[in-house]
Amino acid sequence: MLFLEEYARYLLVLHTALALATVAVSTHLVLWLRKYPAGTFDRIAAVRRFANWSAVLFVVTFIGGNLIYPVYKVRVRKQYLESGIAVTRDAEVREEMTFNLQQRYNLAREADGEDARPDLQLNEPGTDGPHTTARIARWFDVKEHWVALGMALALALAFIVRRWNPRQQGDMLAPVVFALAVAAASTAWFAAVVGVVVSSYRAVGGL
Repeated sequence: MLFLEEYARYLLVLHTALALATVAVSTHLVLWLRKYPAGTFDRIAAVRRFANWSAVLFVVTFIGGNLIYPVYKVRVRKQYLESGIAVTRDAEVREEMTFNLQQRYNLAREADGEDARPDLQLNEPGTDGPHTTARIARWFDVKEHWVALGMALALALAFIVRRWNPRQQGDMLAPVVFALAVAAASTAWFAAVVGVVVSSYRAVGGL
């Protein structure tokens, strides 16, 4: 039994919810900062609050992801995504199930007095081979590095906006603040998309 494996599904759901919240808050922060480079400084208190929440969510989501990473690495990455045998066998089982469903469908049509349709495909067999799944696994590792970068950017952004008052100290930092927000939100979106793609192939607890 791996570390926290019995709670992996619940942790994955929690991690997904936190990731969605991170995407939402970081994106909202970008929208509120979009006028800053032009010298329009609205909702300064709200910007600080959202910057703090964005940083906190990045950290908590990152920690949650690392808690279930051992289960992912063994049960998903090693035992499926990077295992050519497992991927090939999975495709074979799906093709066999498709064939059996076709036969049952045709028998049901014949019983109803209708013509059989041997060319019917109730479910197209999967076309993703070992090379594709191995590439997905590599993208997941790339995603982890970008999340760490995004977390650092979010923490830096929260530190800056907490101590910076653009109305009193000028707008020289405005483009930097906006760029940090955009970069942090971009990493959150990238991580969320890659996470969904990986889970569409095999999620923790799926074996």
